[in-house]
Amino acid sequence: MSQALITLVILVVAIALFIWDKLPMGLVAICVPIALYFTGVIDANAIFSSLINSNVLLILGMCVVGAAFFKTGLAYTTSQMMLKRVHTKRGLMLVVFLLSGIMSGFVSNSGTVAILLPIVMGIASGAEIPPIKLLLPLVAGATIGADISIIGSPGNLIAKNTIEQYSNGAMTVGFFEYAKIGIPMLLAVAIMYYFLGDKLIPNREGGTEMPKSQDYSNIPDWKRKVTLIVMIATIALMVLKDYFKFLPAIHVTACCGAIVLVLAGVLTEKEAFASFEILTVFMLAFMMPLGNALNSTGAGQMIADTVVRLTGDSSPIVLMIALWLLTWAMTQVMSNTAACTLLCPIGWSIAEALGADPRAVVIAIFIASSVAVCTPMAIPANAMIIDPGNVRFKDFMKPGLAVSAVCFVVSIILLPIFYPFY
Repeated sequence: MSQALITLVILVVAIALFIWDKLPMGLVAICVPIALYFTGVIDANAIFSSLINSNVLLILGMCVVGAAFFKTGLAYTTSQMMLKRVHTKRGLMLVVFLLSGIMSGFVSNSGTVAILLPIVMGIASGAEIPPIKLLLPLVAGATIGADISIIGSPGNLIAKNTIEQYSNGAMTVGFFEYAKIGIPMLLAVAIMYYFLGDKLIPNREGGTEMPKSQDYSNIPDWKRKVTLIVMIATIALMVLKDYFKFLPAIHVTACCGAIVLVLAGVLTEKEAFASFEILTVFMLAFMMPLGNALNSTGAGQMIADTVVRLTGDSSPIVLMIALWLLTWAMTQVMSNTAACTLLCPIGWSIAEALGADPRAVVIAIFIASSVAVCTPMAIPANAMIIDPGNVRFKDFMKPGLAVSAVCFVVSIILLPIFYPFY
């Protein structure tokens, strides 16, 4: 059996195991390069070489910065200031959606939902609104808002890594590169929720378990100030890197921000290490060799040739739509990180086979993986609201389909404009 066929078999098995969801995702991820090694597709060095990838270091650094933002109560204070001035149901749904969306553009969407959950539950109780009316916009905002920056979700970094690695550095992805699509999607869905949200989300009393807000009264004020300064400076330097090449690489900036927070005593060393999203690191680092193998063995080209042959002379826009829908469907039952990791290299190969600029296709794949909100399995944040909001499986479907449809239309229109195929 050729190396290309071996790689394809391992790809199919990996997809099946992610969908089956009976084995830990991290275990499946690390088994992929091991399987590639023992079948002779890659050498021993390639198994672990991606652990020092710049995007892995970026994840680790921003995990620490995000942890300080939550630990010092800055996230809690910010959210309370924005929410206490709005009292109508429509207004609250809109503000909760936008607040979680903006916040998740700079820290993890799961962390955003975790910190806002008790606040939103308290507001729903005080305003006598069924919690589900605010909790579904909360998770939708946290999911879509992650598309504002490159650090919003693991899929963002996987797409960034694919574009930069497969173009051999000829194409780069800036800090707010995805905001061209992410901000219009966020605003479009916000309008949809304002006018249709109440009709899409059922009326149902909340669960018996009320999450408690954490007490931040004992946090010294200087820790908040240091965290705010470091976070603003870190993000500013990342953005300015696109314009001033002499500035440090963004992953170096992220690590420096993390170091300052630990040296200043905002976080202990133990708290900094505890903030690392190891599963995300595993998915990015250990699935990367599979993407490389798809490219180096010709397996990705085989997939691309098959798709092109089946679709005839279809334009890149048709292929982009097909991959968007495929990714979106897969992510309803498997991790969006896994779906993005598996499909981004394939999307690149298909677009390249057509002679088209692959960026639009790769970004379409990661966007589709990040707006799949129709099931509780799609993203961890969805599962977090089930008990407090008394949310049932079917409750995710109607608003989730509406959100997905809006994001589909916005992204399919804008992607070819910002990233022309030819």
